[in-house]
Amino acid sequence: MSYREKDVICEFTKGNFASDCLKYNTEDLLDMFDETNVSHEYDLYDFTVNDCIENDLVTKDLVVVEDDTDDGMYVYLRNKQIEIPCSLELDYEFQNQSE
Repeated sequence: MSYREKDVICEFTKGNFASDCLKYNTEDLLDMFDETNVSHEYDLYDFTVNDCIENDLVTKDLVVVEDDTDDGMYVYLRNKQIEIPCSLELDYEFQNQSE
């Protein structure tokens, strides 16, 4: 598994504008991760989050993950075996960026 269930902040399902919990949208995703490469296991894919959004819709299933070992946030392709409720962590990150 490339990420742990407890580390997932939110999910985006392919074809949607908003996260699965409807709290975040693709604009939020781009604000935080525009040119960030999508993660896979301990490596990175050769495409960015920006490459996964077209006409304000996600083109791949994505998840935002907080890594508690280095206080970083990453975007992974979604592991469909994991179902996650939304988290307040992304709100906290957005607030810290605006300060």
